[in-house]
Amino acid sequence: MVTLSIVVISLLASLATMARVAATLMISVVTGWFLGYAAAKSGMVERVFLSVTQTLESVPVITFFPIVLVFFISRIGGYLGVELAVDFLVFTAVVWNIWIGEYESIKTVAQSLEDVVNMYRLSFTSRFAKLYIPVTIPRVAGNILVSFADALFYIVVSEVVTLGTRSYSVFGIGALIAGWTSEGEWVNAITALIVLIILVTVVVFLVLRPFVNWAVKYSYDPYVEVTRVGARRQTTSRLRASLSRNIRYVRRVMAVERATLPVFVRATGYSIYHRLAIRPRPVGILTKMERYVAIGVGLLILALVAYGIYSSWETTWLPILINIYNNWVTYLYYLGLDWLRVTIVTIASIAVAVPVNYLMVTRPRVEAILLPVLEDLASIPVSAYLPLVAVPFVTIMAIRLGLTASLELLVLIVAFLSTAWYVIYNMYVGMKTIPRSLWDVANNLNLSTWHKLTKLAIPGAMPATITGLASTVGSTWGGLEIAEYFQSINGKVYMVHGYTALMDYYTAVGNVVGLEAMSLILAVNVILVSIFLWRNLFALARRRYRMEGAITL
Repeated sequence: MVTLSIVVISLLASLATMARVAATLMISVVTGWFLGYAAAKSGMVERVFLSVTQTLESVPVITFFPIVLVFFISRIGGYLGVELAVDFLVFTAVVWNIWIGEYESIKTVAQSLEDVVNMYRLSFTSRFAKLYIPVTIPRVAGNILVSFADALFYIVVSEVVTLGTRSYSVFGIGALIAGWTSEGEWVNAITALIVLIILVTVVVFLVLRPFVNWAVKYSYDPYVEVTRVGARRQTTSRLRASLSRNIRYVRRVMAVERATLPVFVRATGYSIYHRLAIRPRPVGILTKMERYVAIGVGLLILALVAYGIYSSWETTWLPILINIYNNWVTYLYYLGLDWLRVTIVTIASIAVAVPVNYLMVTRPRVEAILLPVLEDLASIPVSAYLPLVAVPFVTIMAIRLGLTASLELLVLIVAFLSTAWYVIYNMYVGMKTIPRSLWDVANNLNLSTWHKLTKLAIPGAMPATITGLASTVGSTWGGLEIAEYFQSINGKVYMVHGYTALMDYYTAVGNVVGLEAMSLILAVNVILVSIFLWRNLFALARRRYRMEGAITL
């Protein structure tokens, strides 16, 4: 029976989780202002900044788990250490696209605005308050929904950390649902999930969407011509008055679209180089002292990293290398299984994204219905309702299909729900921003739906689709991590053969060395894929599928 106290506790836990998400997003935004400014004004900082952010963005969050265990929980300890560990994991999930978006905004600020602040000789603080912060607001608004969804997904998973026989948790909706699930209190768990869904819906439509619309006022288009006109004559014709209102409405919608289209775009290498290809790198903007400071900070970081490796060689790095040497065959086998799952989920995401986005782009009524629904579904973390969804897969379907096949199907579904949104939304942006004139040509030629897809929609959306695929592959590992090893509502633990499942098992039994070794292998593996696959695909998109107006970020 659901009581008022259960609802109140669920609401308070959800608010605590939302507070962590808000704090993490604010820290990401504030730090991004200064890092983005430094990268935009210094070529050396820019090269390091882009390399690090693009690489770490493709690294799954679970690879940072050993850092959390060793530093925050073991060394800091207590509730503070656990709280910082949760916040750090969420920070590594949401920070990269926000940082890159702010960097790009500062990098591409109009030269005329730079000339104005130089002419008025504004101080550094005034420049930030009056120019650099305002120009980043549209990109912050553009990334806020994706970052909010990512933060909720990982914070629900991270609010309970288990290492061996010890469990660490903080007060939040993720810990609450996990606790009630392990105790078999499925009514309370469902109640908490409903409260979370309602709160997420309220935040998305009453806070985040209005913020995105408000951010339109900070949009700047240097190509808008300003003409001097005479006094307006009073409109006496109803037709002219209606036409005037419609024109103003269309202009408003276009302004809102320019701000909201980047909502679903992960700012990766393609978007940066596409936007910055026509703008030369600034030369000599930083003073000599600022360059020396940047060099000194870089050398200090390298020295600290070298010292950390040297001081922990025998206690950390040598055991990791020995573990890899002894178990490399097993690790590669499980890694291959998970890459197969990633491939299946990616193909399924594309298969769903193509028809859904084509319908939304070509049918305004379908778009008006589906787009808000997709936004809300993407913001609800699948990790919160996984124990409930898993019930039929470990009961009825396990009897009919067999437990192994049923669990494999569950893993693929959970991974799909946790990551398909990136392909769907990025492809939507690509199709949505194909010039209207090209759609008119296709209609005038009476092309079939198949030819419109293969000759216009898919090629025109290819750059944005590749961006979405890179984010999808990187985020699928998070979905696999929660689905390959989980505790169902009956209290039993279920596990399939997989790389992230073995990582979860090492965490459960307290094998920190094995966890660190597997995290290192996964990080190196994903980085190599990013370098040799995604960068080549981004280059292919710029070279072969570049269409003026086909992608607007």
